[in-house]
Amino acid sequence: MTDELLELMQEKLADGLEREATKEAIDGWERIALLEIKNGSVYHFIVADNTITIHAGSIDNPDMKIQSDEDTIRKLFLEEMSAASALLKRKLKVKGSTSDLMKLRHIF
Repeated sequence: MTDELLELMQEKLADGLEREATKEAIDGWERIALLEIKNGSVYHFIVADNTITIHAGSIDNPDMKIQSDEDTIRKLFLEEMSAASALLKRKLKVKGSTSDLMKLRHIF
C-alpha cells in the first residue's frame, strides 16, 4: 500500500465522519481492525470516542481482521464498490463478529 493510498483512506474516513449514518453507526462502538493488503502492507483502524483513525503497521489482538488487495481498498474508499459487493466477489475477507461486519458498511 502506498503513502498515497494511506492518505486517501485518512481523507475519506474524515469525510465519512461528517455523515450522520457513520456517526450513528460508530456511536459508543470501540473496535480495532487489522487491515492486511495482499502486497504485504499492514494497517490498523481504531474506532473509539466516536472517531476512526488509521495507522501504519500491525497491532496485537485486533477485534477483526480485514484482508484485501490495494485496488479493492481504493475502490471501497472512493465508493466505486460497496463492501457487500466486495465480500460477495471474495475481494474482501473479514473475520470478526456479524454485528461488527454490519457496521463496516457505514465505514467503507
